[in-house]
Amino acid sequence: MERSDRRQAPDEELVEAARQGDLRALEGLLDRHESTVLRVLGFLGVRAQDREDVAQEIFIRVFRHLGTFRRGRPFGGWLYRVTVNAAHDHRRVRERAGREEEPWGAEADRVAAEGPAPPDPVERREVRRALVRAMDRLSERERAVFVLREIEGLETAEVARVLGITSITVRRHLSRARSSLRAQLGGGVDGAPLGVERIAPGGSRRS
Repeated sequence: MERSDRRQAPDEELVEAARQGDLRALEGLLDRHESTVLRVLGFLGVRAQDREDVAQEIFIRVFRHLGTFRRGRPFGGWLYRVTVNAAHDHRRVRERAGREEEPWGAEADRVAAEGPAPPDPVERREVRRALVRAMDRLSERERAVFVLREIEGLETAEVARVLGITSITVRRHLSRARSSLRAQLGGGVDGAPLGVERIAPGGSRRS
């Protein structure tokens, strides 16, 4: 597959080419999704200095397990699952090792500067800084649900498939996350935490 073809080809075609041993197709697929992986890792609490290493581990997992990817399913959804699992594994390893973390406030500043931006850059930094700090108090499952649903804009059913849980469980965790964040940040549009609708890549979608 030529470079120009890889840039224009849908994920499904690149996945099939990669299954056939086309490493350049796999490289193109991962390049296309790299920024998303790094953004999600940041919001899931992976520190900036570790993010590239965790992303590389994710891409290795994708390479090793591409044969298990179910045809007809969105590649992006599968990649979200691999990313969430890798982020959780990384945080558990750090906790078991007792590694000293840098102050979360500094990390919140870095995550706040990433991803799609609302018109006012000052507002963006303040909203994201407050949100990222508050998210660190959520459970792992609440945080994953919130990131996928509110920040990445996945539908409830999509989040359920990614995390391997029911839609009812997604809604329950999302409700808890919203309540916790509202308590820390104050209310927002349609009951969402302050500023969430301004940082979701496509705007937070409801279902």
